[in-house]
Amino acid sequence: MPEAEVKPQRVLRKGNLIKPSAETIDAELTRRTRSKAQAFKPAGWLAYTALFLLTVASYSPIFLSGLAWSEYDQVERSPYQSMELWTDSWVPEIIRAEDPITLSSYFIEQSIPFALPATHHAINLLLHITAAILLLKNLEALKLTAAFPAALVFALHPAAMQTIFWSGYRAELIGLILIFAALYFGIKNRNTKDYFMLIVICIIAYISHPAALFLPPLLGLCIFYQNGSFRFKEYNRLLPLFFLALFFGVWSQGVSANAELEWGERFGISAQSLVFYLKQALFPIELALFYPFEQTKGFSVGAQSNFLPFSLFIPFYALVAIFIRKSWARGLLLGLTAYLLLLLYGLRQVGAFIDGSLALEDHLQYVALPIITALVICLAGGIIQNINVIGKMLWQLGFTLFAGFQILITASYAYNLSDRAQMWYNLSEQWPDSALTKFALIDTIEKSGEVSSLLNRNETIEMIEAILNQQPGRIELREKLARIYREEGQNTNALRQYRRVLRDSEPDDEFLLEAAELYDRLGLSWDAKNVRERITQ
Repeated sequence: MPEAEVKPQRVLRKGNLIKPSAETIDAELTRRTRSKAQAFKPAGWLAYTALFLLTVASYSPIFLSGLAWSEYDQVERSPYQSMELWTDSWVPEIIRAEDPITLSSYFIEQSIPFALPATHHAINLLLHITAAILLLKNLEALKLTAAFPAALVFALHPAAMQTIFWSGYRAELIGLILIFAALYFGIKNRNTKDYFMLIVICIIAYISHPAALFLPPLLGLCIFYQNGSFRFKEYNRLLPLFFLALFFGVWSQGVSANAELEWGERFGISAQSLVFYLKQALFPIELALFYPFEQTKGFSVGAQSNFLPFSLFIPFYALVAIFIRKSWARGLLLGLTAYLLLLLYGLRQVGAFIDGSLALEDHLQYVALPIITALVICLAGGIIQNINVIGKMLWQLGFTLFAGFQILITASYAYNLSDRAQMWYNLSEQWPDSALTKFALIDTIEKSGEVSSLLNRNETIEMIEAILNQQPGRIELREKLARIYREEGQNTNALRQYRRVLRDSEPDDEFLLEAAELYDRLGLSWDAKNVRERITQ
């Protein structure tokens, strides 16, 4: 819980109220500060070990997937995919628009003598754990109750899965680490060395991630929470950070990737994204790598509907304004404002599914996810634990059950992603109009060389036909469909597909021989003769 308020005590002496001296107040402040420091115990090595092991155990099934930089993803998730040399990451034009540290890390992992998918996922997972540890250090620096539970909930949060698993989102992980590292040195502010580290990390963070440009106001909120005042001398150390953020913000400003969207459409998408992010952060029940928008076109359903998600925060700010002198109100102000500031980056972006269509993506809220998690857990933990001794017991029992439930959800989600065929099957169910997910599923099953229980023959036929209706030029799929029809004894359908392939392409000799045999079986001798004449061997 936030630090208790210290008020001057009045002493009753011979019927008169006498205001204590300044020395008495200082002594009382010193006593309470020492008492508070003794009561607050930072996490020990056992807590850090538990955080590391539980997080690794929950996400470990993704190492079985063997998937990195999926060949079926038609969207370029990172400029690395079109780069040849690591030095390209440090070209000024790239530095202005992308994170050179992340891009260089992709080249470095190529030289590690382990399988690429496992190495890729291991690096991402270690970065995620590092971010969770830095979250814990920041919460402890602010002396917030339930710091370790908040960090653990973030570490195990299933909404972080896309950022860790799907290739191309490592910039979010590194960006969050830099933001937390800068906040830590800014909150501690013990000496000149801390301030120097703050300046250096802020510069790196400004280059690496757009959300880091909000570091000056974030640090200002932390100072206000700690001191409870707006005296300028407590904030003047933020001026260099502000001007550096302004400089790098202007220097890196470019054309938005979604500039073609009108303001109304962009605002409608942002409103729907905000609802999605809150749902994913607080109630992550339905989990997937990509989520379709509820509206496929015309996102502006009315100004009132679009403003409604943002108006949900108004009552909380009204509460803060009323009780601003209370430390819990300043903590609420810090948490809500920090969450909205870091979420602005995600609200300005529009996600993309593997076929390029608009999608909702968890990675766009990754840098804001630990803030909303810490806000909810620290407030809940502080309220429950301060009821009485029973409250502390209820908190320990409740959090243990909640953490176990979260581990179950995250591990189950990771296990579903570990089976690539199952992953594509789930995506094809969620995106029924996408031909690319159907093709990825069929191709994955065929390459595995195993009989899959996900699709029977009729379902495979229906899926291939759906793909060909959208993409009739996929000759390899039409050949596959013709062979399935022939094996199933559907000669009429098989004949139609064989004729289409023979008309539109130059198939290999094996396919030509199959077509000739089918023609002979159906009594089409003249057609069979013409097909055999095309055989080159």
